[in-house]
Amino acid sequence: MVKATIAQSPTAEVAVASNIISAASNAQELIIYINRAIDITEYRGTRAMLEGEGVIPADFEWPDAYSDIFWESGKFKYWLRRCRPDGAKGKSKAFADCDWWSLRWVLLGGPDLHQKRIATMAQDLAAEIYRWSDKGRDEWNRMYNRSWGAKTDEKFQAFKALIPGLVPPKRGRASKKSAPQGVVA
Repeated sequence: MVKATIAQSPTAEVAVASNIISAASNAQELIIYINRAIDITEYRGTRAMLEGEGVIPADFEWPDAYSDIFWESGKFKYWLRRCRPDGAKGKSKAFADCDWWSLRWVLLGGPDLHQKRIATMAQDLAAEIYRWSDKGRDEWNRMYNRSWGAKTDEKFQAFKALIPGLVPPKRGRASKKSAPQGVVA
């Protein structure tokens, strides 16, 4: 991890922040964020990393400072912007020349965030209605009875004790009379 003290003058602040960012960028790998809740994918990394992944068009003109660039290609809409690396602190202007980028893309014609949220809420409501229906309560009771039966089945519990790491060790001090855990009497 790179540690530095930012000086008070703006030019020194930019110079020190640039050194921090270049050192941090060299140490990091490409970061990929996938958020299924809002249907986005995002790459974060240096210019060379993004170009190496083949996600940037061939004759691409990179933006200056914090300018954003949007474009569409194939089935996707892209958004490229400069961003601050995770964990970096300081004023935004200190990172205006850093080589750390965020490339986000979404499916063209896909559901927007509000439609996706409404569909998720409808699924949750349908699941809750089923859970409290007669059929849902019967299913819950069957699962509960199966779980309780497995918990009280001595042969099954003895089998589970033979598998290392499956049964957590008992808390507290072991009884002098009991056999060590995992040993079947």
